[in-house]
Amino acid sequence: MIPFSLEMPRAVHFGRGTLRKLPETVREIGARVMILSGGGWLRGTPWDAEIEKGLEGCAVRRFFCPPAEPSVRSVDAAAAAAAGFKPDVLVAVGGGSVMDTTKALSALVRFPGSAERFLEGLVGAAPVPGPGLPWIAVPTTSGTGAEATKNAVIKFEAAGVKRSMRSRHLLAHAVLVDPELTLSLPPGVTGTSGLDAFTQLVEAYVSRSTTLPVRSLVEGAFPLMWDALDGLSRSPGDLDLREKASYGAFVSGVALANAGLGAAHGFAAAVGGMFDVPHGLACAVFLPHVLAANRDVASLDIGRLVGVSHGKEAVRDPVGWLASEAARFLDAYGLPSDLRGFGIPGESVAELAEKSSGSSMRGNPRELSMKERTDILTRVV
Repeated sequence: MIPFSLEMPRAVHFGRGTLRKLPETVREIGARVMILSGGGWLRGTPWDAEIEKGLEGCAVRRFFCPPAEPSVRSVDAAAAAAAGFKPDVLVAVGGGSVMDTTKALSALVRFPGSAERFLEGLVGAAPVPGPGLPWIAVPTTSGTGAEATKNAVIKFEAAGVKRSMRSRHLLAHAVLVDPELTLSLPPGVTGTSGLDAFTQLVEAYVSRSTTLPVRSLVEGAFPLMWDALDGLSRSPGDLDLREKASYGAFVSGVALANAGLGAAHGFAAAVGGMFDVPHGLACAVFLPHVLAANRDVASLDIGRLVGVSHGKEAVRDPVGWLASEAARFLDAYGLPSDLRGFGIPGESVAELAEKSSGSSMRGNPRELSMKERTDILTRVV
């Protein structure tokens, strides 16, 4: 058997009503709590009231993350707020951007300075030197799986790129996945976040660095994620489907943290670094093109993955079937099949092809030439 390592958060609690475990989980660590969330969704909800009541007696500082994806500037601003409060524990209540902000903040509280110095791939970048401040993940979307990963994806505006702060020291102290928190997600967010998880499951499964435990986890989660995407466009209030989506997203995070990703995420990172394009949408739009490019080397693996749940029809042409399903899901959630509506100029294609190089692209089942990358980008943007 091929040797492997499996890195995960210290504790994971999954299921309906799991939010009730937050107060005891916080108090295991300390009484000074900094809660990070988005600027709008949480405030005034019953969940907000439940969190506030459960943390009575604790010193609580709120920090509202900006609506955009995290950047060096926004993460450094969070660090400045934390420095004045001196928290014992951080709590992230939100989607992937809130999770990644909190993850990076856990390092900056312990090792003060700008986030820029820990971003891999930048000149002079340093590793995170040790454990960060403990943080607790409470995801409210079913997409990035960032609650389970050891990297925070941060935009470095000065260079127009996204880079990761990556370290096992950034893994969450605890993850509380409560599917009830996702019930009010609008269709567009359900679609883009769900398709991000869908893409992560597929890419981690066929990654050059995949392992037996990752494949086993993905084989269990993929049909659940497919069921969720298939049904939530018609029945957004179905808690059983929301539960499946939450599980699929969590496993997609474990999978990418331990096996890496592929070219769809490489392209999405490049596009998102230069332009305001939702990450999950970009991943899903690129996925059919990347599947076609990987057909010769990934067809057997894709057949094994989709054959478990979808049988002979899918296995007959697994790559074609999976690509058509991704396109069908985009349509079901009212999402575009390309990125032409985002005003990306054609002359940026060559630069995007160059910037798509990185950890995700290195995980792709085969090397894509610059011409292949340019051709795919030209079809999408």
